[in-house]
Amino acid sequence: MMNLCTFLSEMGETQVEFAKRVSVSQGTISKLCAGQIRPSLTLAARIASATGGRVPVEIWVRDAA
Repeated sequence: MMNLCTFLSEMGETQVEFAKRVSVSQGTISKLCAGQIRPSLTLAARIASATGGRVPVEIWVRDAA
């Protein structure tokens, strides 16, 4: 399991390229990487699919404790 920024770096994919693949703006990807926002469940599922499960939905769930 890895975070989105690590995935993009390891794959050599830009935020712009990835944003197009998951149908959001580059700004949204930037905010996700910076931890400023969390994706909707739908977007989290698209990210998981686009990364082949390497960035799973569960990565976005913060521990409530």
